[in-house]
Amino acid sequence: MYAGFWKRFLAHLLDYTILFVTIRLIDTLPFVTIGFVSAFVKMPNFLEFVSHLDDVSVRILGAIIIFGPLLLDWLYHTIMESSKCRGTVGKLAAGIVVVDENNEKISFGRANARYWGKIISSVTIFVGYIMAAFTEKKQALHDKIARTYVVNKNWLDYSEYIKQNPSLTEMPVPAPAPGVNRLSVPLNKEEQTKQ
Repeated sequence: MYAGFWKRFLAHLLDYTILFVTIRLIDTLPFVTIGFVSAFVKMPNFLEFVSHLDDVSVRILGAIIIFGPLLLDWLYHTIMESSKCRGTVGKLAAGIVVVDENNEKISFGRANARYWGKIISSVTIFVGYIMAAFTEKKQALHDKIARTYVVNKNWLDYSEYIKQNPSLTEMPVPAPAPGVNRLSVPLNKEEQTKQ
């Protein structure tokens, strides 16, 4: 039912890889653009180009490089986990999703609480993350803060199917005929011919 520590760890590694590659591309894009511009404008090097920029442009470029990765990471986790997907690409690949106490998708606010709670999980020398291996419902510290659960998607799909079809759980098993032992009834035609 609840996703274990190693599944969550593998999902986190996949998400980290996706974000790392994306962030590196975004960080290098301004420098590649400046390189192409300086090649066509015939500026000898990057430093000369920067010297032509005004103070505001340099600050904007610096803010994009510093805060862009954090903004992308925040949007990636909160939007994906509060969407119909109920999890990031890494979680979906691992077959796990994030839900609330009613096994429903979480709200954007709860996804925010979960994301910013990860800072507390990290500050505790990652004890907040390791908690997922030892708590009863496999919750990390940020899950407890946001009141969320990470569950196996297969189990969730099955439980939703049972909720929609309650008659399946109440199927009666017919009683055997009087005097007949259930174990002595032949199971196939070969057994019938032997008797």
